[in-house]
Amino acid sequence: MVQDVFSLHEVAQADSITFPFPVKDYQRYVFGDDKLAHRFGTDLAKSFIAHGPGFGATQPAQSTTTTSNQRPTDDVAVAVLSGYVPTATHSLRNHFVAYLNRHLISFNARPALKIDIYGVEGGLQARHGPQAYHIDQGRLESRTIIILADIRMSQDREARINQSFRNLGIDNFVVFAYLVSVDGALSSTILSPILSFVVSPSIKDVESFAQAERFTMNEGFVQFVLGRDYVEFCQFVRRQDDFFARLLLDCAIGSGCNNNPLYEQNVKFLIWEVTARESM
Repeated sequence: MVQDVFSLHEVAQADSITFPFPVKDYQRYVFGDDKLAHRFGTDLAKSFIAHGPGFGATQPAQSTTTTSNQRPTDDVAVAVLSGYVPTATHSLRNHFVAYLNRHLISFNARPALKIDIYGVEGGLQARHGPQAYHIDQGRLESRTIIILADIRMSQDREARINQSFRNLGIDNFVVFAYLVSVDGALSSTILSPILSFVVSPSIKDVESFAQAERFTMNEGFVQFVLGRDYVEFCQFVRRQDDFFARLLLDCAIGSGCNNNPLYEQNVKFLIWEVTARESM
């Protein structure tokens, strides 16, 4: 199996680092702004087509190679790590694939396949084996696998995914594609304050995100809202319409937040609130 790593932006060692796009925009993307997912996903696709392995360039932005006869092809599957509730990266993928497909059909290649990678935990390991991740090999076939993520801070997850693929007997060409790749030595010192800001909006900010015209509820949004103080959470839910409350409840239950002590009290209120509204 051959692995390549491609990044839209690279942050290398320097005395002063500037995040490659406005931090507030990245925060809105993380919490469900699909307009920004469109911008980021389209920019990533354009750059990938121009410079990515198997497309417009002979070498990607970064690469690590293992012994294999595999080569990148224009028959691709675009994967993201998945759970019950979509993440912001799912929205990124939607727009990445939409733009990439226009390029692929221009020379009669097949449109990209969207495919998910699932983490394997606990008892599921007995069914799927010792690997940490699972993918539908029947749908995958021999396609090049493009795995999307937001920020690359280390190679740990790449190593676990590659090991899982080897355990599954998958020998496809794999490309990890990121919005931003950060030098490992800089990850904690540079990104910590930025990411702390990104994941710590006010409830007022989050409510404005949810009321945006192109909002998509995602895992980060759900966990943030459910993690609020009980009174603040109740007041927030009471200000939302019925559709929003039902969707939030579905995401909460489907992702197991009702069994998580961190969210249990708020989920109980949400169940009560939705039931009360539906009985009216």
